Amino acid sequence: MDIDNYDVIIVGGGPAGCITGENIKNHKVLIIEEHQCIGAPLQCAGLISMNGVKELGAPKGCVNDIKGAYIYSQNNTIKVGNDEIRAKVYERKVMDKDIAIRVSKNKNIDILLKAHGKIIENKDKSSFFNKNSNYGLSINHNGNKHNTFPKIIVSADGAKSFIGKSANIVKKREMLAGAQIEMANVDIDTDFVHVFLDRRYCNDFFIWIIPMGKDRVRVGLCDSSNSYNKLLNFINNHPVASNLLKNAVPIEFSTGALPIGYSKSVKNNLMLVGDSAGQIKPISGGGLYYGAKSAKICGEIITNYLSEELPINYLKNYDKRWKLQFKKEIDFGLKFRKILYNMNNKTVDKILEFIIQNNLVEYINNNGDMDRPSTIIGEIIGSKIGFKI
Repeated sequence: MDIDNYDVIIVGGGPAGCITGENIKNHKVLIIEEHQCIGAPLQCAGLISMNGVKELGAPKGCVNDIKGAYIYSQNNTIKVGNDEIRAKVYERKVMDKDIAIRVSKNKNIDILLKAHGKIIENKDKSSFFNKNSNYGLSINHNGNKHNTFPKIIVSADGAKSFIGKSANIVKKREMLAGAQIEMANVDIDTDFVHVFLDRRYCNDFFIWIIPMGKDRVRVGLCDSSNSYNKLLNFINNHPVASNLLKNAVPIEFSTGALPIGYSKSVKNNLMLVGDSAGQIKPISGGGLYYGAKSAKICGEIITNYLSEELPINYLKNYDKRWKLQFKKEIDFGLKFRKILYNMNNKTVDKILEFIIQNNLVEYINNNGDMDRPSTIIGEIIGSKIGFKI
């Protein structure tokens, strides 16, 4: 493998990186992945909207269909959903591998495992593309280091984005720590997820129990600190959860990071996609739909740039186009999170009570959208209850 032979190098072999590569046409692409296996370690709850499933290419690995959710405050519960399938639960290790296998069938794409990329400055300005390429990569593969200067570098290296940070393109943003335990021997309604909004157990986000089919669930939360101990406290002491999970046996533990917020996603010949770019719903933490759709835009922009030898500034069209799709929704989510910070359990109780008393569940069922939660939250929390968003 001649690493200098690639037009584009993508750092990160997850769905965002692979789908970006898949959408770069007629140019040589190398995807490097730091782990020895694509899809591991698990860092995701695996709940994906139907739009997300479509954008991902309907990959293998689905283990359950979801029709709605039980939402709990400290003292109230509502059940939203009906017979419509609104999301699917995926085994991410299977899903990510399936996407990578699909992408690898493209003769212009290669995948290199156990390879780390580090940004370096480009001092060679001898060719048209090198003149426009401020960044190169130092790639460490099995202890062997090689410096290379592709025409485009794509940072798809996840929430912490060392590539984006080293180029000073990823600025300081809120970072939540996630902890999750997969558990077996659980008797649960497999059609509905359970979402808990309770500051006694999780201060800065929420807690989930996601059924993975018969007798298996993922239980997890994100918070600003001490997530693992908070999760154990929830499992052992929450009145609803401790009953649901009373016979549960832990079979897998995973951790992850959730970035909230975004900045620019293009700097010279470096482009960011997926979690690296902050293409995440601040309210739910889901990023696969936004990431996959943005990855397709990124691949298209790169193809046009390389094929037509366009000016380097053309790449900024990627930043404009994905933000045209999702910026409004992300901005709404960021504003709503600020409101949530100021809500105590008593306020959340009152919101659920208002929904129950005013028979708004049917309204939510008919108008709710997992990928654009502003459509329902803005109406109920803003217009009907009176919070200013």
